[in-house]
Amino acid sequence: MEPSSSPSPAACCCAAGTLWTQLEDTQTIVASEAANAALISRDAAAFPQPVRVRIDSAVSGYVHAVVEDQWPRMRAGNPSYGATEVHLQDAFRVLQTYDPQGQAQQVFYEQAVDHLNDIASQRRARITMARRELPPLLQALAFGGALVLIPLTFLYGLRKLRVQVLFVASVAGLVGFSLLLVFVLDRPFSGDLSVSPAPYREGALARYWTP
Repeated sequence: MEPSSSPSPAACCCAAGTLWTQLEDTQTIVASEAANAALISRDAAAFPQPVRVRIDSAVSGYVHAVVEDQWPRMRAGNPSYGATEVHLQDAFRVLQTYDPQGQAQQVFYEQAVDHLNDIASQRRARITMARRELPPLLQALAFGGALVLIPLTFLYGLRKLRVQVLFVASVAGLVGFSLLLVFVLDRPFSGDLSVSPAPYREGALARYWTP
């Protein structure tokens, strides 16, 4: 006797695939945000020392706030803009009050403004990803389908008990692994496969972490 088909395997795979794509997108956002912070730091080398010092202070404060304050909040599922807002506003204030002198400074100034705007946009995208979860309907389809599918596998009329048990165990293992992926990937900033804050400590930003 053949049971009616269940959407659970497809739903589980769809949910895991959706969350994996979300994880990759979040990693790209984090890497881009860190890269823009590093580029602002390099652009500031063309500015007079007082301006450069203020930019460095704002960028340093920002990356420290992201890693030390914002990241634990995102890991707990409670992200906040406030952790980095003061440092981002400091950077905007420096650039808004600075009048570049000469063509070279003007070029680097425009680049720094563009990178800072990108950081503001990427910060919003990162926090949005930290708040995003698998839609309840897809969760219900994945978990509910698993509860239906596994008992139904017993209805397959296999002649040997060993083959029947092996078949049921294989289906249960596949569904269980897919559901485990859903659990692990549902929050991109927590768990064993979470997004790392390492990009904010590397490259040109590494000097902000030197004692």
